[in-house]
Formats: sequence, structure tokens, C-alpha cells
Amino acid sequence: MPRFKKSERGGEGRGVKRIYAVAAFFALFFGILVSRAVAFHLKDNANIEKVALRQYRTAVRESSMRGKILDAAGREMAIDVMVDSIFANPREIQNPVDAAEKLAAALRVDRSQLFDRLTSHRKFVWVKRRVSIAESQQIKALNIDGVYSMREGRRSYPNGTVGASVLGAVGFDTEPLGGVELMYDDVLSQRTESRDVKRDARGHLYLSPDGDEGETEQKNVELTIDKTLQYIADRALEKGVTTANARAGQAVVVDVRTGAILAVSNMPTFDPNDYERYPLSSWRNSAIVEPHEPGSTFKVIIVSAALSAGAVKPEDIFNCEGGAIKIGTNIVRDSHAHGKLSVADIIRVSSNIGAYKVEQQLGEERVEQAIKSFGFGRKTGIDLPGEDAGILSPRQRWSQIQFATIAFGQGIAVTPLQTAVAFAAIANGGKLMKPYVVKRITNDRNEVLFEAAPEIVSEPISEAAAKMMTGLLRRVTQEGGTGTLAASLEYPMAGKTGTAQKADSRTGRYAQGRYYASFVGFAPADAPRIAVFVGMDEPRGAYYGGQVAAPIFKTIVEESLHYLKVPSTLVTTAQSLPAASDVEELAVIASDESNASQAVQHDDGTWRLPDFSGLTMRGVLAAAKDAEIDWEFKGSGVAVNQIPPPGSAIDPGARCTVEFRPMM
Repeated sequence: MPRFKKSERGGEGRGVKRIYAVAAFFALFFGILVSRAVAFHLKDNANIEKVALRQYRTAVRESSMRGKILDAAGREMAIDVMVDSIFANPREIQNPVDAAEKLAAALRVDRSQLFDRLTSHRKFVWVKRRVSIAESQQIKALNIDGVYSMREGRRSYPNGTVGASVLGAVGFDTEPLGGVELMYDDVLSQRTESRDVKRDARGHLYLSPDGDEGETEQKNVELTIDKTLQYIADRALEKGVTTANARAGQAVVVDVRTGAILAVSNMPTFDPNDYERYPLSSWRNSAIVEPHEPGSTFKVIIVSAALSAGAVKPEDIFNCEGGAIKIGTNIVRDSHAHGKLSVADIIRVSSNIGAYKVEQQLGEERVEQAIKSFGFGRKTGIDLPGEDAGILSPRQRWSQIQFATIAFGQGIAVTPLQTAVAFAAIANGGKLMKPYVVKRITNDRNEVLFEAAPEIVSEPISEAAAKMMTGLLRRVTQEGGTGTLAASLEYPMAGKTGTAQKADSRTGRYAQGRYYASFVGFAPADAPRIAVFVGMDEPRGAYYGGQVAAPIFKTIVEESLHYLKVPSTLVTTAQSLPAASDVEELAVIASDESNASQAVQHDDGTWRLPDFSGLTMRGVLAAAKDAEIDWEFKGSGVAVNQIPPPGSAIDPGARCTVEFRPMM
């Protein structure tokens, strides 16, 4: 009996000890937890915050906002507009089959791909980004649990294809795809961080943007490109490419005094609003990235250099060998046989042999120096991506025949931009200006952060030589010249035709029937404002530059000078010479145009059109005052018809067609 009681007391003692041990263990464990919590609280606040944020936030990669791109007159060329994007939390979707079917029908997306996304283990998936207003309303009406919308910026180009190759485009995640958008991405891009979509206690997503977090000051880029001049070039080039059935075409318009690029046109082109629907070849700014053999336009470079060096004078005579000359084992020919020609006539009739003989007066070293001084063989430095330097081999590698062919634009490759800038230098008294497309950069307070300044790159020829060359180029558009289709009744034109046979990339030889036709020049010749290059790649049928490119040049120059309000000098040419009485009558009309009725702007912003009858193109533009009108001019002379008719009210930017006829 006593032994039994002793044993019972011993077991009771051991139980108490176990309880104390367990209590001590829990106390120690709790102490560790408390100490860790205190340590986290005192030392690792940032880390704790990160852990907490991960519990109720999901980072969403969305499009960053971008600044505006404006034309030279401050008109919008590229802007951001806010639109809805649809996303989902697959964990909240109860019936993914039904949801995928309804969403696919409303948004016109692939149902099977959408179903795969809606059944994923992710907490955030895109359904469709940048939807239309109608699509957004449809989704809201469906009221599907787990499907949400957020506001995103979408890049919009209000003018469609106008200036597309200069502007470039922007992808879904604001990835710049070319042009100014790419070149000035660091300036235009406003925000690069991801945006937070928050989760509540049950894990449901809801949109709660953190104000201006991650945003920077908006910067806007103002171009030298003028929307109206760009439209003029685009329309004229498109019509010319269609008429000539050409593979492609390019046009460049340059302010000869500053080097500012007023328009760059490429055909075919694309709409940056729907860039994915166009082939990559349409995105290329071929006017600056695709070099070609210049053909006879390059004779101007050689002859200008010879005039400047005093190696020749315009009246010097050269024997053009009856149209053929042997150089080594090769025969160089002219398109038409000529005997003795002056330097002036060598340019006027575009003699290959004559240009070669002028080149001989300079010699290889001075020829190479002149070519480089005009900017060929190197990039112009324009502020656009992808510029090509062209091809100019060192003179040490020139063969006898290559030296000869360079005189008339073979064995060398140049870009349309290089040629336009070189001719602008002649128009500018021998000063080669650096081309540029961005005039200034401003912030959202309209403060100027950057402003371009004209820059003289070189002076390839003297001012005296530039004046002489201008006189020779004027003769090209007159009777007997190769560029009579570029002549104008209103403005004196100076320019040069070019027709270059294209090489076959497979054989390395010139391809039969494939040509690059061009015309490049400037106007008004007596006080130059703009230089214009027009190139036609592989026209079918007529293929000479004077046939297919010169008329486009004339259209672009005349309409551009009208828009720039450059007074018409009512110049007559040998190609189209009106009677003396007609000249007097035109002069009377010009003097009376200041009394013509003018457009009136209404309170609602529309414009009332006056009667343009009897006015010249200059008079029509003056009568329109400051109305922003999409002009279409047909013919020349005085206005005889207009659509819409006089008295009509039109919206800013509306089309107005005016038909002109010479006075009988």
C-alpha cells in the first residue's frame, strides 16, 4: 500500500515537469516571434512594405504617355488619345467557356486563344487593348465577373498617311517603330514604369492608379515639316507614280536658306494608325535610306565645281564627238549625237561626253574634293533614323572609265535627300546647309527647351559660280532643254533632268528597261525659296526624267509657292508663250486682286467661300485669308470654276477645288 502511493506521487511530478517544459517551449517560440517582429519593425520597414504590397498589388505593363508632334504651324501630327483596354482576372471567372465566347464575339478576337488566357493561373491577362467606344460599352453591358477595363493612351495620327515616313509609328507598348517617334523617343516618352492594379482582401482586382507616380514632364516636338506642303507633295507624287505606273517614288522639299525640310514624300506609303496592315517596305523613308545612281543630275555637280575653280566658263566650247567617244576599251555615248557644244549647252541638252570633257579640266583630285564638299559619300546628319551615306569609292580606286562615268552620274550612289540639299546649296549662293526636321522642343508650359539653328556645313562653290549655274539650269526648262515640262508661267524654274539605268543585283550589270528618272531644281530662280527633288523608280512606258518627274516637280513647286504666298512674277517661257496682250491683262488682274472679296469666318469656326472667278492662283490664296483649306488646283491661268461654289460654308481642312484656264 505505501509503495503504491509513492509511485503515484512520482508520476504526478513528472506530469508537472512536462507542462512546464511545454509552456517554456511556447514562451520561447513566442518570444522569438515577438523579437523578429520588433526587428522587422525597427530595421526592415522597406522590405516589409514590399512584402505587403505584393499581397494586394499586381504590376501591369501599360502604354506610357507621349508628347505631341506638331507641324511647323503648330498643327497636330501625332497625339495621344485615351481609350479603354479590357483585362481579366482568370481566378474570378466562373465560366471561362461562356466568357470566352461572349468576349470573342463582342471584340472580334480569337475565341480559342482567349479561352487559353482565361483558364491560365495568372491573376492578370489582357483580353483586348485599345478598344473602340462601342466595344467598351458592349463589354460593360455583358457584366462578366472578373473582366475589367482601364484607360490607356493610344497614339493617333490625325492626318493619316500625311508625313507617315517622317513621323514613324508607335507599337502597342509605346515601342517607337521609326521616324521622329524613334529618333526623339527619349524626348516624347513620358512614363516607362508599370502601372499598379490593386487587389482587395479577397484577391479581386480593381483599378486604382497612383496619381502622377512615375510620370515626367510632357515634351512636345515641333517639326519643320508643314502639313499643307507635305500634303501637296504627297498628292502630286502619288498621282505621278500612278500615271507613270512606277514601282515607287520620292519627293523632298527643302528651304534653301536654312536647310529645313518642309516635306518628304515616299510612295507607296502607309497609315501609322494601322501600320500592321502594311508591308515593311512601305514604312521605309526611302528618300533618305535608299541610294541610287543619280544619272544626269550629277552633271550639275561637276560643272558647278569646274565653274567655281575657273577651269571652264559657260561659253567655252567642247567637241562632243558626234555622240560617241572611246575611253579605254569602253564606248561612252550620248542619247543624241552632238558636235561642238558650249558648257551652257552641255547642261541644257545633257551631254554625257560634254560633261566628261568638263570633268577632265578639273582632274581626279579636285573632282573628288568637289563631290565630298557637296555632301556626297557621307551622311547629311539629318535628325532621322537610318540615313544612308550613299556610295563613293576613293579616287585611288577609280578606273579610267569610272572617272568618266561619274561625270554623268554612274558608278556613284546618292540619296534623294543628298541631291536635294546639294541643289539647295547652289540656290543658296554656294552654301551647303545641314538638313533638319525638328524645329524646336517645348514643354507643357510652352517653354522652349531646344531650338534648331541653321548650320552651314561647307561652301562647295563660290557665289559667282552659283549664279552662273543658276542661269544654266534655267535654260534646261526653256525651249530646247530637257526639262521643258517643268516650266511655269508663274515662276522662273531652274533644274536638271536625270535618267539612270538601274543595275541588276544578281548580275551586277545594268538591267534592260529598268530606270530611275528624276528632276531636281529650285524656284523662283531669281530669288530661290525652295529646292525640290522628284524621283520615279522604274516607271513603265515613258522613263526619261524630263517626261515623268518634271511635271510633278512643276506641280509641287507652283502649289508650294502659292501656299507660301510667294508673289508670282508672271514669267513666260519659250514653251508656252502667251500674246503680249495676255501678259498685260494678267498684270492688270494681279494688280486688282487686292480688291477681291475675301473668305469670312463664322462664329462656329466654318468659313464662307468668296467667288474666286477671274483670280490667279495667288489671288485665290490671298482671298482665302487664313482659312485652313485643302486646296486642289487644276490648270493654270485664271479661275473659271470652284467646288464648293461661292458662298458655301466649309469646315477647316475641307477640300476646295479651283479650276484655272489660260485667257483666250
